[in-house]
This record gives sequence, structure tokens and C-alpha cells, in this order.
Amino acid sequence: MKKGLVIGLVAVLVLLAAVPMALALTDSQKSELQELYRQQHELRLRILEKQAEFGLVDPEDAQNFRQRMQERWEIMRQRMEEGDFPFGPGKMGRRGGFGRMGRGGCGNCPAPTGFNNRPEL
Repeated sequence: MKKGLVIGLVAVLVLLAAVPMALALTDSQKSELQELYRQQHELRLRILEKQAEFGLVDPEDAQNFRQRMQERWEIMRQRMEEGDFPFGPGKMGRRGGFGRMGRGGCGNCPAPTGFNNRPEL
């Protein structure tokens, strides 16, 4: 009985130790993900610039959004260097969340005044 229990505990410990190793990313995979996230960040900045250019966002709000996006990118970049890669929409790795009340959003960000000033169709 004791022998079976010891063998079972050893098997569980071996599996628990093997799981993180199996889920670890290679340097090549990390580099590829970092580059894709950098491209995503740059694209979001370009979209914001176009929204401001087309009058969908006030220039002051666009500047505030841009600054917040840069701050979030620096945090995300630092976490990726630590091996904490984001997964899922609206999350910043395992430390993040879906924002206020689980609906997404910043939670600390002021409501944009010019974002909903869209031209009438």
C-alpha cells in the first residue's frame, strides 16, 4: 500500500515538473511573438492616426490615447522579456484582466470626448 502511494506521488511530481518544460517557448518562438506584437502595436498607432486625420477622434484625445498605448506597450514589452506573453483578448498575460466589471476597457481611462463624434451617414 505504501509502495503504491509513493510511486503515485513520484509520478505526480514528475508530471508537474514536466508540464512547465513542455509549455516553455523557444527563443525563436519568443522572437516571432515579440515581432508580431510589435507589428500589432504599430498598426494600432497607425489606425489611431487615421481616425484623428478623418475627424473620428479629437487631436487631444488622440494624443492621450497614443500616450496610453505607448505606456501599455512598454509594460507588455517588459513582461514579454520576462517570458510573460499575453493570451486572449484584452488581457496582459497572466497578471491582467478584462478591465472594469469584465466588460473590457481601461477602468482608469477618462471617457474620450471626441471618439463618438462621427459624421452622420
